[in-house]
Amino acid sequence: MGLTEILIEKKRQTESIKNKFKLLKKNKILWIIVMDNKELLWDLLKWLSVLPIDLIVLSKEEFWKYDSMIYLNEVNDNLLFWIDFIVCDNCMWRLWDYLKKGIVPIVSKDNYLNNILNEFNPVKSEWNAFFYNEDNVWSIFYAIIRYIENHKFPYDNRNLVKNVIDIYY
Repeated sequence: MGLTEILIEKKRQTESIKNKFKLLKKNKILWIIVMDNKELLWDLLKWLSVLPIDLIVLSKEEFWKYDSMIYLNEVNDNLLFWIDFIVCDNCMWRLWDYLKKGIVPIVSKDNYLNNILNEFNPVKSEWNAFFYNEDNVWSIFYAIIRYIENHKFPYDNRNLVKNVIDIYY
């Protein structure tokens, strides 16, 4: 499946997932957050409730709840392929599996894959991730906002997803 087909199918499947989990259809982006730091996750989820995004939180416990968010213990590969981006801290040992599916990572600058991940530059259409510099709510939220702004430009988002997929192939 080529990049164009992947992006079209991603959009179609996202609608199906939103129906299945009763998420808001008006939101354009579907993503996952995985964090070991529960205190940081709790604070971040409160901030995220104002954004026009649908969120899947991988966690066994619920911290904060709003209409465009669900909690799951795990995500199967069929669902995973249709996710737009992932936010994680250094607990995310499966990050490589997410990259294979064309999921854009938003990770700490000091992540374990920092030899293959670089901050996306939309001007040059280069690189493949968004970084946060510190493990605090503000830094992570800022990285998410940068991704959301990039997502509004189809050409830039297409290049970003292509760059993520190119890591694996």
